[in-house]
Amino acid sequence: MAFEKDDQEKNSSPSDATADYEKGAAIDPAAPLSAGGADDNTLAILELVKANDAHHPMHWPTWQRWAIISVYCLLQVFITITSTSYIGVEYLIQEKWGGSTQVVTLGQSLFIVGTAVGPAFMGPLSDIGGRKWVYVASITCYAILNFGTAYARNLPMLIIFMFLAGTAGSTGLSNVAGTIADLFGDVDGAGQAMALFVVSANVGPSLGSPVGGWIADNPHLGLKWIFLINVIIGFGFAVIMCFIPETLPRLVIAKAVSKQESVAAEEAVILKSKVNVWKELRFVSTMTFRIMLTEPVVLFLGLFNGLAYGLIFLYLDGVYDVFVLNNGLTTISADLTYLNFAVGVVVMFAFVPVQTWFYTRDHKKHGHNRPEARFIVSLVTVWLFPASLLWFGFTSNGKTSYWSPVVAGAVLGFADPLLWLSMLNYITDSYPNVAASAIAAFLIPSFIIAAALAHLGILMFENMSTTWAMATIGFISFGICALIYFIYFFGAKIRARSSLARTF
Repeated sequence: MAFEKDDQEKNSSPSDATADYEKGAAIDPAAPLSAGGADDNTLAILELVKANDAHHPMHWPTWQRWAIISVYCLLQVFITITSTSYIGVEYLIQEKWGGSTQVVTLGQSLFIVGTAVGPAFMGPLSDIGGRKWVYVASITCYAILNFGTAYARNLPMLIIFMFLAGTAGSTGLSNVAGTIADLFGDVDGAGQAMALFVVSANVGPSLGSPVGGWIADNPHLGLKWIFLINVIIGFGFAVIMCFIPETLPRLVIAKAVSKQESVAAEEAVILKSKVNVWKELRFVSTMTFRIMLTEPVVLFLGLFNGLAYGLIFLYLDGVYDVFVLNNGLTTISADLTYLNFAVGVVVMFAFVPVQTWFYTRDHKKHGHNRPEARFIVSLVTVWLFPASLLWFGFTSNGKTSYWSPVVAGAVLGFADPLLWLSMLNYITDSYPNVAASAIAAFLIPSFIIAAALAHLGILMFENMSTTWAMATIGFISFGICALIYFIYFFGAKIRARSSLARTF
């Protein structure tokens, strides 16, 4: 009985806070708070947003919401290109400064680690201070830091600036998902908007290697222009984003109601309950880690996504061996095989309405939106993940047409992004008021594991045949299938015990 009482208290805290507000008992963020009160105070203010949705960004015109998302997804394509364009020019970096393959790969892996570090602070900051200026400031820093990578004096300097650039550019990965949650919420069609985010996250890495190789091989450009182009485009995005409206619902609602002569009681609470960013540094610095360490669903999804994301980098490590050494293609032709991922993810985008149909049917059946329903299609398609890796591995030795591993890679490009999409939708549905923080908690273990596997891939392909290197990661990936089934059947029970997750 005591256990049930604790659960009831946890699950009722947000609604109780809302009720207190509706009765006029406003919380003063500047008032002294007991231990843990700052976080609870901020969460209570954020929780009020769903009860005051008259001016919510979800009601903006459809064209405006899609236009905003399109710009931010293009930003993500731009950022993610860097991670794999670096792979395409690693041989030039070795020629210029020397160093083993493992050391040179640190530039790529630390860029990935940087994309894990940045969201830990920028995600919570955007959840309470607004998305817009976090985007502008971080991308401006990203552009400036690329001067350092372009004019690095030595290899350590290049690696350090890659890490810093990854940290600054991480806002293009974590905050975009939060922005989509602002504009689309958990409506039935939200999956299509999140699918565009997933497409951009996968198209960028697919384009990176051929684009990097083309720039580096161009006699009028060369190695440094891979980064100088980032400077130019980065500043361009920073200027454009200055003119994009704020999307954080709490701030949008507060701005809208402040212009009205008559303000409803609940709306007045939102307007008065302004969160002072500097007084909420505790929230900013701890919320991501609080979610990561106390929300088992987010942690395990992050760990398994790290495995899935890392497997992609292992796959990319094997492309040269498979297509150049085993099948006799030129380096440029091998780089172009990365585009099979782009084809797969575009097919995934076109397939998302099927998942939306199942999600809508589940909504009607249960009378409310269940986050777990985001995995309905994935219960079937998740098996394509290990199947495509095994297919790739056992046809990669050059005895079969190289089109077989190319098609296998395209299937992987369909299955992996679709699985990632399900995870992102599940997290933003479950943690709508701290979406960016929750996505950051999800991405931190993902990117750290992926960075480690980028180095492990080098060892695997140096010491194992391409067949058994790919087959090994294919067999390991069956664990991802088990996780998806576990979340689908038991996720609701786990969420019911959470003080942060939304209950339905």
